[in-house]
Amino acid sequence: MGRGADVLLLELIHKSFGVGKLRKNNENTVLFRVSDMQELQVIIDHFKKYKLVSAKYSDFLLFEQCYNIMKKKEHLTQAHPPSLHSDVEMGGVHGFKRILDLRASLNKGLSPELKEAFPKINSVVKPEYVFKGIPNPNWISGFATGDSSFRVSIEKSTSKVGKRVRLCFDTCLHIREKDLLKGIAHYFSLYNSDVTTTNNEVSILCSENNNTCLLQFRNNSDIENKIIPFFKEYLIKGVKALDFNDWCKVAELVKNKEHLNIDPPPAQQAAAARGGGGPPTKKQIPKKNPQKPQP
Repeated sequence: MGRGADVLLLELIHKSFGVGKLRKNNENTVLFRVSDMQELQVIIDHFKKYKLVSAKYSDFLLFEQCYNIMKKKEHLTQAHPPSLHSDVEMGGVHGFKRILDLRASLNKGLSPELKEAFPKINSVVKPEYVFKGIPNPNWISGFATGDSSFRVSIEKSTSKVGKRVRLCFDTCLHIREKDLLKGIAHYFSLYNSDVTTTNNEVSILCSENNNTCLLQFRNNSDIENKIIPFFKEYLIKGVKALDFNDWCKVAELVKNKEHLNIDPPPAQQAAAARGGGGPPTKKQIPKKNPQKPQP
């Protein structure tokens, strides 16, 4: 699912897979969904070939188990066949209940309605996820397109302007992705390695209460020498590319210290001195005294 402005990005994904349907979900979002069993095989084959790097890989493995049960129509039978007894408790487990057991460990788990209807569901243990590193720079750009933000923070300052401009590159994920965020930070430290990353300005903040982890780059040197050159080489896609371009313009102003100047640019000052830019208005044209007719 994506914002309406990103419909072109979803269309590219839709075209790349060649399956599924794209529809408007509401006024603000567009939904790409694959639900046909034959078409889902395309999705599963893709992610088995190009493995997910985040902890979502564990969810994918549970999803694949659900798919295989449905593909074999075991969710319509009374019990698993003997060949699957090694994967379930002896005595047989209803195929549908097995799917519910798996579903209970997927994403946010079962809905309150399903919990009430099936109170004896036993959620399965998720497959262990181990972060194994960033596969390539294109993965970073694709990931940032979906999950990162290019932000400008205006903070109080003792300068004559009274404000400080700080550029931030943020990525906020579930706390289970802490190792992934550490991997992204390390990856950027290696990019353009002749420039040392200022570790005191790169932070990973985790909140146990909110179950979130935030990776933040906020040092102007890192922004200028690592983040911006990286995403100019490995491009951001979709509407977020426009955000990145504007962010780069602010970075250029900061680099040239123009953000410290409270006076308008010379051209704007000159325009103000003559009462505004462009040709004079009717109000600025002096009125001529009409000549009195000769007696």
